[in-house]
Amino acid sequence: MHNFKKIIYPIVFIILILCMNQILMLAVSPCTEFRNDIHKLETNQYDTLYIGTSHGKAGLNPNVIDEITGGKSLNMCLGGEEMVDSYYIVKEACRVNKPQKVVYELDPGYWAMKVALSPEYLAIYDEFPVSDVKAEYYMDKVWREDFRVTLFPWFLYRKGIKGAKQRLERKLSKEYQEYSDSFYSNDWQKYTEKGQIAISRNTPFNASEDIVLWDRKKLNSEAVEAFGKLVKLCKKEGIELMVVTAPVPQETFEKYKSNFEDADKFFTNYMSEQGVDYYNFNYIDIPGFDRSINGFSDYEGHMYEDQAEIFSKAIAGLF
Repeated sequence: MHNFKKIIYPIVFIILILCMNQILMLAVSPCTEFRNDIHKLETNQYDTLYIGTSHGKAGLNPNVIDEITGGKSLNMCLGGEEMVDSYYIVKEACRVNKPQKVVYELDPGYWAMKVALSPEYLAIYDEFPVSDVKAEYYMDKVWREDFRVTLFPWFLYRKGIKGAKQRLERKLSKEYQEYSDSFYSNDWQKYTEKGQIAISRNTPFNASEDIVLWDRKKLNSEAVEAFGKLVKLCKKEGIELMVVTAPVPQETFEKYKSNFEDADKFFTNYMSEQGVDYYNFNYIDIPGFDRSINGFSDYEGHMYEDQAEIFSKAIAGLF
């Protein structure tokens, strides 16, 4: 009996810790539309996946593109999505429903920075289902970070304790449990059935000029490594890979022209070396597109819904 207690008590303790972690995660972690994105990926077949940052989330409208190409696509871009996240999204897609084409929306600034250990750091990883892909993802992204993230995954979201009750109520709602797209929509933006965040013209303009810019001296080796793995994965699986850079407001481009010009030179050469088609729409004409600040909701480059439709038609023309 004594030996039995030695075994059972640690097991009970571990079970209690796991239960506590799950409850706290549910209460304090933010609601993210990527939960619906991954659910769509797991339950549908898509010809094309869009991966990348929030510029792609707002600017790439799968409905517009699919109407032109006759395909079926899903927007899996997200603010804070690092290159390593994009790689594992595609790897997960290969596990469940392999696409024919992947379009990576490249924001040069993301290749010159590393996302800090913050709530958005694990926003994508947390929504992945348990699998060998998630286990590899964990070793690549989580294992090397603060040990508290592994033992207590809610640690990153601890500031969310203030709104825990309301958040828990929202997550227990029928709308959330049934993956309703309207759960992530409001008066300023709409989350669509194919993953785009369509930004309304009613959205208050964000006048902040805090923009993450490209700096060749700060090139993130982890982004380079992850992109190399993505190229190899796509070649192995017979997936066509295309890279695009969405346009920024002309005012922003002119103010930081040297940064954008150097980024264009670097990535044009780099993608050529990788054997990947690259289209930088800061330098490509888009008929009918308003490049002034009037076409965007901020200086960073998140375009309004009507401009996203025009941009998406230009993307469809590349297929």
